[in-house]
Amino acid sequence: MNNITNWVFDLDNTLYKAECGLFDKVHILMGKFIEEKLNLASGDAQALRSKYYHQYGTTLRGLMIEHQVNPNEYLDYVHQINYEVVQPNTSLAEILKSLNGKKYIFTNANFEHVEKVLEKLNMTNIFDGCFDISESDYMPKPHKEVYDSFQNKFNLDNSSTAMFEDLHINLKEPHKMGWQTVWVTNNLEYNLNKDVNQQEDIQKIIDEKGYISHVTDDLENFLKNVI
Repeated sequence: MNNITNWVFDLDNTLYKAECGLFDKVHILMGKFIEEKLNLASGDAQALRSKYYHQYGTTLRGLMIEHQVNPNEYLDYVHQINYEVVQPNTSLAEILKSLNGKKYIFTNANFEHVEKVLEKLNMTNIFDGCFDISESDYMPKPHKEVYDSFQNKFNLDNSSTAMFEDLHINLKEPHKMGWQTVWVTNNLEYNLNKDVNQQEDIQKIIDEKGYISHVTDDLENFLKNVI
């Protein structure tokens, strides 16, 4: 990756480990929002949350299309969480600072959430730009239009750009664009069947999909080796 001068990072479960449980807290509030908004029982609300996530890319997108939910109301509600579970990662922050070129956040979350997470990680002021979901009219990755909007904002050279993501499906379009793609396997729950051998399944996905340039379960160590 010696030619990379544009480093694009997803935020949640990529710059921090999924095991900290931050997004589990968000998922709970997503379900509670649906309970209150649609007057559903807890189990039905969580089932609908999962259904919309898989059908539309985000629960929010499904709620907007199916129930005309206001995105700002939803995002304000689901991010009323305790961010203390996200621990500072000074060593990763220093490695990010030392990367040659510019660094960007490209997320399906909103900017307020990005700010809070980066503050907890001690990564404020490291990134040169951020693209949040409001900038694509709440259309989430992996839809092609989102990547087009990102490119319209930052105009990155495709041949010198790499993207890091915990959800491998979000790397398909970047690969088509000529970016190098790095699957950060922090969040296997959404990528793999947990009943099978994870390493075998990871390799199977890499072989079958064809859009994953690199894979790592340790972002810090991976970046350390490419500096």
